[in-house]
Amino acid sequence: MITLAAPVTEVTVFGLSSGAVYALIALGLVLIYRTTGVMNFAQWAIGLIALVMYVVLSNLGLPGPVAAAIGMAAAVGGGVLSYRLVFRRISGSGQIIVILISIGIAQFFSSLAAFALGFEQFTRLQPWLPVVDWHIGSVAVRSSEIITAATAIGVAFGFLLWFRLSRTGRALRAVAQNREAAMLAGIDAVRYSSIAWGIGSALGALALLLVLPHTAGEQGGLITVFDVTPFGTLLIPAFGAALVGGLVHLPMALVGGFIFGLSRELLVLAPQPWNNLRSAVAAILIVFLLLLRTERFFASRQELEALGG
Repeated sequence: MITLAAPVTEVTVFGLSSGAVYALIALGLVLIYRTTGVMNFAQWAIGLIALVMYVVLSNLGLPGPVAAAIGMAAAVGGGVLSYRLVFRRISGSGQIIVILISIGIAQFFSSLAAFALGFEQFTRLQPWLPVVDWHIGSVAVRSSEIITAATAIGVAFGFLLWFRLSRTGRALRAVAQNREAAMLAGIDAVRYSSIAWGIGSALGALALLLVLPHTAGEQGGLITVFDVTPFGTLLIPAFGAALVGGLVHLPMALVGGFIFGLSRELLVLAPQPWNNLRSAVAAILIVFLLLLRTERFFASRQELEALGG
């Protein structure tokens, strides 16, 4: 019983950590989509700005948390500029055009990140969170996984609370529900859309900074050629998490993150050949959610028409 419980607990902790990170990216995707109607496939690539800044500044000797904070600020700037210079100007365009442009922006930022990193196949990252193994009986968990899960969950719940209760959050909800009515009520839709892009980019950047510098434990982490592709390694499951809430419901996107995180990681314990489906489970769940059309459970007809352009 003990030998079985230990790996299940360890994998569950890792699944919760992964799920919390997916949830952060998904919250950013939903916030941007609801506020501006953009399905932001550049979310991962904009987050790469933070990662590149972190690499440069930590190599210059800045403390890891300081470098991470500056990197997040740079990603916020990248997100706001993307909206102001590009997506604001294509308001009213069809979703296909918007998606194609967002993929182009993703390619731009990922190419910029690869250039800044010297087109190296591997770039080593120093960890900025404590990385030690904690032993509870026969169970061993890595401190960075616990901290990542706790940080992501805390940030996600704090964001949801702020979004529900603050004046800025209420204005963002007004813009998301009816952009024209919000503008008639005196709300600056461009300003609040910029805020949404800034927050969404910050959430994506934080997700990358929580994961990639800690993949190798005390040795830090690596940025590989797969990480600097436009969609990276986490965007697809995060997109699936956002689909759990129909791309419009923030709390359900948070739930979706944990669904995708646990389902992917717990498959490691499945017998052959089922454990080989781990890499495919996100795609399978996404197809199911798209066929289910989950947005109809969470958005009114007026909102769906507005988001559809």
